Amino acid sequence: MNLPNNFCIAPFLQLQVSKKGETGPCPYTANYWNLEKYKTIAEKWASPELQSLRDEFLQNKKSKVCKRCWRDEDAGKVSLRQRLSKFRNTTNLEKKVFPKYIEGKMYEKFPKILTLIPGNECNLECFICGGHFSSKWNSTARKYKSPLVPIHDNWNLTAEEYQDIVDNSDKLQKIELFGGEPFYNKRNRELLIKKIIEKGTSKNLVLYFNTNGTIFDEKYMKILEENFKKLEIRISIDGINEQFEYIRYGAKFNQVMENVTKFQNLKNSDVEIICTVSLLNFLYLSEYDEFFQKNKLNVFYNIVSGPERIMLYNIPEAVKLKIDFKDKFSYINNYIRNTKTSEKEWHNFVQYTNHMDKIRGLSMPKTFPKLHDLVKNYWIQTHRKN
Repeated sequence: MNLPNNFCIAPFLQLQVSKKGETGPCPYTANYWNLEKYKTIAEKWASPELQSLRDEFLQNKKSKVCKRCWRDEDAGKVSLRQRLSKFRNTTNLEKKVFPKYIEGKMYEKFPKILTLIPGNECNLECFICGGHFSSKWNSTARKYKSPLVPIHDNWNLTAEEYQDIVDNSDKLQKIELFGGEPFYNKRNRELLIKKIIEKGTSKNLVLYFNTNGTIFDEKYMKILEENFKKLEIRISIDGINEQFEYIRYGAKFNQVMENVTKFQNLKNSDVEIICTVSLLNFLYLSEYDEFFQKNKLNVFYNIVSGPERIMLYNIPEAVKLKIDFKDKFSYINNYIRNTKTSEKEWHNFVQYTNHMDKIRGLSMPKTFPKLHDLVKNYWIQTHRKN
């Protein structure tokens, strides 16, 4: 069996589960449908919505559900779809393993990878985030009562939803934990990790954490190290020094770097840095990359997926032609030019940044001077309209 050129393994292999039916085969599709009427993981996996997406991929169609990956590929960036077909130190996935898996319809029973966004418990107020994914953000929103910082309800998966995962953990190869901050979420420990260990299925499971890197609980990590097949740790570092601390507000750069080393020293860990590229930091990618290489850190550069105000292509049209990335980051040129600027969202970005700087006692112009020098005329004009 030859897989089509536009094929994606995600809907045949993995499922993301969050609150109120926010479900899909990957993080970029989970908000496309509302599958709340399907109560269990098995029901979601067998849903007509997912089966329709599978059929589209088998027919080599570019599903509109997957616009994020098509946009990345049009810009010349390696998309999540392409990344899923390969992994470090693996061979024959695309040519032998996946075709056999699809042709035998082995995927029909249950997903192999379960991605969880189990709640919004978090200890940071990241610039690129908000209350839907951070309980700390909601605390700030209540304090300042600003229309620019909306309040969301704090939330978490129910005990029944956690138990559904535990009961089916023998069918899984990997569980991925996002957040919020997964190491800050106590329900993850008590209702998921502890019960999977007690069930005896943890030894066959890879456990993945997408973490902000601020928490390293040695006792807890020892338990994970001794009971799971492998630990994949993905640490969000979107800058260095004061730029990191501006974006990941509430985190300390040196502390996070110390924790990176601790995660690397776990006997069964695979550690990678995820650098999310947004309007704030994209002009500094070469500096960040030099730092990561110097410290021998694997890194993946992930273009931010929202909110819209921080998308790269919403920088003013007049300055786009002044931006010219070379070599490794040349795809940025296409990415910002392939989509027309929304003046409304640029205005929102300026207004929001000025507002947060005032609240936090920070300064975007001082922290990201390259960005400010590039857009200062449009920044001042927009600011005066306020």
